[in-house]
Order: sequence, then structure tokens, then C-alpha cells
Amino acid sequence: MKATKTLTGIAAFLAGAVSLFAQEKNLVMNGSFENTSGKIRSTGTYYLADSISSSNNTTVDLFSKEACGHDYDIPTNYMGTQESKSGNNYAGIIAFYADDAGVFKTKPGYRKYSEYIQLSCNAPLVAGKAYTVSYAISLAEKSAYAVSGFGIYFSKEKTDVKNNAFLKIVPQAVSFAILGNTEWTTLTGTYVASGGERYLTLGCFQNEMDTLKIIAANTNNSRKAYYYIDDVSVIEEINPLKDLSMVSAGACYQLNNLQFETDKAVILPGSFTEMKSLSDFLKSHQEVVVYISGYTDKTGTDEHNNKLSEQRAAAVKEYLVKDGIEQNRMKTKGYGEKHTIDKQNENSLVNRRVEITICAAPAR
Repeated sequence: MKATKTLTGIAAFLAGAVSLFAQEKNLVMNGSFENTSGKIRSTGTYYLADSISSSNNTTVDLFSKEACGHDYDIPTNYMGTQESKSGNNYAGIIAFYADDAGVFKTKPGYRKYSEYIQLSCNAPLVAGKAYTVSYAISLAEKSAYAVSGFGIYFSKEKTDVKNNAFLKIVPQAVSFAILGNTEWTTLTGTYVASGGERYLTLGCFQNEMDTLKIIAANTNNSRKAYYYIDDVSVIEEINPLKDLSMVSAGACYQLNNLQFETDKAVILPGSFTEMKSLSDFLKSHQEVVVYISGYTDKTGTDEHNNKLSEQRAAAVKEYLVKDGIEQNRMKTKGYGEKHTIDKQNENSLVNRRVEITICAAPAR
């Protein structure tokens, strides 16, 4: 169960937009993939880059101006043409692999295939300290799809999953916007450490993902959403707000004064003060994006409760959009009667709730 807070104090998340930080003190080891132990000749050569691994046993690629063979050259390679953001190298991953042609009917696991890069920090992150996290990303030109749900997961231990499907973990930072730019885009956010984190996993997270088909089927590598990655960095912020230790990406806030009509997704007028407070916060702090999660009590069937919780989360998003908040800053999901707060009285009002979870800062 996630610990929840009230909406008061959410602004403590916001140091990333204005803080000054030391550019030269990147804690990520080999974040630009420059330190390699051999020539790049084929697919899946991430292991040639120092301190780089795959989180789920997949064939993460490296590209280089000094590659042996045109497929992995920079700027022109088998997935498109892209100069490096800096230095001589960058990495590449399949974020999403569709099955448009139906060729994987006997291997349904391929429909869930996704690659993740894992990088190491040269020192553990310190509990309560704020860090500016950034990476450059570019959609390869020969991709057929673009996706959202790209993000970072921090961990104390290495992530080492033995299958090649989407990771079933919750990232601390994620982008909701479809990442369709074939030029470099730098995504930046703020992360407040729990303490002891040494690894970060970078990739596409399925529960937060939307997909967009961008070319016709069966053409031009038509099943992939393939992304180039460069310049991954984690830098301690020098001047964070004093109470940043109280709030981080992943912090959850319960809307305590949000009420709906009985068994409906209609927000009652008495809840508008709470909704206005959330809207004003999002308008004032453009760097924050959020999950909106809906929950019900145990009354009714699972199917009914799942649908109702989704509709209530969507109603909150609809209110915010009408009040001027951009759609791509919000992601909704319904959990039905899962994750009850009051387990003694599972039909309690407290279980019929909507929660807001801060998850990331978009590109700036």
C-alpha cells in the first residue's frame, strides 16, 4: 500500500525547475556510452560499454562513429540517421514490438517484448537529497510506432529479470507524452532519493504506455518503436527547497474532499474546492505530471467496480482539462476495489477515493 498525503505541501516537489546544479558531477557511470572495451560489430553489444547492462535479458544495441559495419554506424545505421548527442557513441533499444503481420502467433510473448538499459551510479544516492535526472532520446526514423511511458526506475540492487517482456515495476519518473521526435529531445525531472540507490533502469513501462502507429503496416521495420539514447545523467541539486525530503516522484496524495454521486462518476459540487486547488497547483507548476487513480469499496461486482473506478478517475481528468490543464500531463487508471485503506470496513467511504501520484517532470 502506498502512503498517502493530503494535497497540502505538494509544491515541495518543484526544486527541479529552478535549482542550480554542478554540471560536471554526473553520478551516472558512462552515461554517454563512450567507454567501451571493443569494436561494435553486431546487435546486442551493450556489454562492451563499461557499467552498462540489460535489465531483462534483451539485446540492447550500441552505435558508434567507429563501428565495424554500416548497421551500427553513426550517423547512418540500420534504424535511421542520427548524429550522437555528444561524443562518439549512443545506445538503442526496442521500446515496443507490435505484431501487425501476425507472424508471432506461435510465440505470443513477443507481443510483450521491450528492452531496457541499466546504468550504474558511482556512489549510492543519499536519502532525502534531490537529484536532477535527465537523458536525451530520439525516435529512430525507421520506427513504425512511437510510444509514451518512457521513464526511469531507481533501485538499490541490480534489476535482473530473465524474460524479455515489459518489466513489472513502477518507475519513479515517466513521460506521458508520445515521444515521436526524430531529433534529440532531453527529458529532465527531479528525483528525491530514498537512500542507497545505485542503479537506474531506462525504458518503456507498459502500464504507463500509449502507442501511436506512424507508418503503414509491413513497411520500413513496421513493428518497432525504436529509440536512440544518449547523455544519461543524475546530478545532485545544490539548492533544493528545505522540505523536499517530504515529497518525491512517486509520492501519493489522496483527495480527501472529493465526492461523487452514488454509484456514478459525477463529481459533486462540494468537491470543486478540492479540484480547483489541484488545478491551480498544476497551472502554477508546469513541470509536474501525475497519475490519477480511482478506487471503490467492496460493494458491487469486480467488473462494475473496475469500470466505475476508471470512470471516476477519468472524470477528474476531464474537469482538469476543461480548466486548462494539458491532457498529456495526466494519466488515469482505475483499480476497482483493490488496495483498500480501511480493511476492517471494506465498504467504508474512505475506500471510495481518488489519489494523485506525482510521477515525473516532462521535457523542459
